[in-house]
Amino acid sequence: MKIAYILSTLFLSLSIISPVFSKSLSVPFTVQAPDADWGQPWQDACEETTIAMVDYFYAGKTFTRENAKKSILEIIKIKEDYIGKSLDENAQTVADIINNFFPWEAKIVKNPSLEQIKTEIDNNRPVIALVHGKYLYNPYFTNGGPDYHSLVISGYDDTKKEFITQEPGTRRGLDFRYSYDKIINALHDFLPNLKTKFGDKLAIFTSPTLDESANLDGDQDGLTKKDEIKYKTNLWMADSDGDGHQDGSEVSMGYSPTSKSAVQTLHGTLIKSPESPMVYLFYNGTKRHILNEAAFINHGWQWFNIFTVPNSFVENLQLGETIAR
Repeated sequence: MKIAYILSTLFLSLSIISPVFSKSLSVPFTVQAPDADWGQPWQDACEETTIAMVDYFYAGKTFTRENAKKSILEIIKIKEDYIGKSLDENAQTVADIINNFFPWEAKIVKNPSLEQIKTEIDNNRPVIALVHGKYLYNPYFTNGGPDYHSLVISGYDDTKKEFITQEPGTRRGLDFRYSYDKIINALHDFLPNLKTKFGDKLAIFTSPTLDESANLDGDQDGLTKKDEIKYKTNLWMADSDGDGHQDGSEVSMGYSPTSKSAVQTLHGTLIKSPESPMVYLFYNGTKRHILNEAAFINHGWQWFNIFTVPNSFVENLQLGETIAR
């Protein structure tokens, strides 16, 4: 009886510590050409599409054809506005886009091992793989595949020695499987002039937590990334509500940066900063300096009508015509 109990306990212990042979994350999939139009910008939109897929995963969202198109085009615009026009982006550029303009984080890992990638998946963190596309030997690629390509590693299967991926380069890319060897061999960072196969072997590890990028301010609006997330502002638009005032200025004044009505209540009023005696009429998004006391009295204004606002708010306003009389 005692032996049976010991064997039963040992078996249970072994079953508890036995390794997991596979895991797959539910990363939303979209092909990089949602309308099956493989002209530009879709032909070279794999990097933007992989960012969109990971973003939707961390946000718990799903794709439709329309929001997939919108998201990919949005990321292309972010890239063009803040980095410049290009067809292919290397790992540093991809990581910079993520770290500056998305509510999650990316880091570049050189020579990632199979076990490192699997550990990321075990911890529910998709991996963006940057590869020499021809080394994937994907049967659905045209002309053997692109020189440079990116995809999302979303799972692994030890029994078959395969990665499970979200492959944006084909409409058959949902949970597309590549062998471990193919992915590891194909990992190469972008190099121009069709030389990607000589690029560094690396991957982009992602994380929903902010360790290195929390204090970045990609859109230069006066709010850090962690504050943008806190106030639910747009990380790539300096003026989230389109009212003509940067998000940071509105927050510093105690107004909502996502509602036009807050700052609009100041339109047509008198303002000044605590650092200066100069009084302005805040009108139509500009500040109009009231030149002297005579001009002030001529307009029938009262001193108690002046609103004191942060200096940063006054400085960010465009200077309008002086009120001299």
